[in-house]
Amino acid sequence: MYKTFRVLVGFAALCLAHTTQAQLISNTPYSRYGIGEINENYGNIRTAGMAGVGVSAANSFQANTSNPALLYYNSITNFDMGIAGQFKRVSTETGSYTDGNANLHNLSLAVPIMKRWSSAVGLRPFSTVNYQVAVSNPVEGNPEATISREYVGSGGLSEVYFGHGVKVVGGLTVGGSASYIFGNIASEAASTLSDPEQELVGQERVSIVNRTTYNGFLFRAGANYRQKLKDKLFLSAGGVYSLNAELDAERKQAYERRTQANPVPGDSTEGNVTLPSNYRVGLSLDNGSNLTVAADFASYKWSDFKGFEGQNDNLRDSYRVAIGGEYTPDANAIDSYFKRIMYRGGAYYSQTPYELNGKEITDKGVTVGAMFPIGISTIYDLYQLNVSLGYGQRGTTESGLVKEDYLQFGIGFTVNSRWFIKRRVE
Repeated sequence: MYKTFRVLVGFAALCLAHTTQAQLISNTPYSRYGIGEINENYGNIRTAGMAGVGVSAANSFQANTSNPALLYYNSITNFDMGIAGQFKRVSTETGSYTDGNANLHNLSLAVPIMKRWSSAVGLRPFSTVNYQVAVSNPVEGNPEATISREYVGSGGLSEVYFGHGVKVVGGLTVGGSASYIFGNIASEAASTLSDPEQELVGQERVSIVNRTTYNGFLFRAGANYRQKLKDKLFLSAGGVYSLNAELDAERKQAYERRTQANPVPGDSTEGNVTLPSNYRVGLSLDNGSNLTVAADFASYKWSDFKGFEGQNDNLRDSYRVAIGGEYTPDANAIDSYFKRIMYRGGAYYSQTPYELNGKEITDKGVTVGAMFPIGISTIYDLYQLNVSLGYGQRGTTESGLVKEDYLQFGIGFTVNSRWFIKRRVE
């Protein structure tokens, strides 16, 4: 077992080399705003298969990182690692193209400290920037000339978190987590003037390149209450609140003319970025064994966001609703492997922070997933393979905007192990 953990930890360490540039999304112009596309799944591949729900849906054999209060239910050591990505078709009124990407989705280790107390450490992407937008317009007063503008961005922020969950009394558990947010985002705005009468001017490309490094702390608090309604029926209600946070930021800016040998030196400035508070609440029903149905609601106050230069980027308050569930026909079946598989599904709808050209940008989709047991489970070790698949749509081609049709996928590996039991026979 310990050899397996050493292999997993070694592989996980390789993933860390890419965390500052971890990108879970393919090319999307919407990541141009704010600090990029925010990762709305606090959980793992399990919750991804359930449309992201998990604020109140505890699971003893999956890392409960969606809500730190649920860590209490991880009564044995749990190691979880997942990779996710997507294929996407981006469409406008005049054409479309396809793109794709994949990277680390989550990495976590949950360990029981005492009978009423468990903790977890982990790593996951916090935001992703990945866009390339090109616009061409005629020059006023000179219809033969055109000016082409190109906007390119890449990078993102990562989150290392340390959470705790404690049972207070009865079915009430509380928890909290501290996260260190870090990473960098590179952006470039370039202009090229094309004029048939001035060919040399048309060969010049003038651009402004910004590279901004971020770091800071973010704190969350969570609570959950689980109550037995009747035999084999339990109701859970949970919530997570993320406090607003200030990230330190340092920006290096340079001006470049691509026809010259060297860029024009730029400035290095320091500032702050304010991340707004948000909260998530959820309800779930379960039978204590093989069935869970849950619903989550999340609200984000993006109108309070302040960028590096104090700008808001016209972000507005947003929300997300999702429902999902998981079901195992018979976890102890010996006559059929398919009965021991845990099947998952869900659906979601999101009002995003973006309102462009008078249009509100919405995001909606459905997901499916499954957990496949690996090998023979014992009282000491339990291995699981988790997969997820989802289809969604965001935006519209109306009013000169962009519509995205995307297919998300994820695969994760989970190991549960009882570290603190002294074995009589090795």
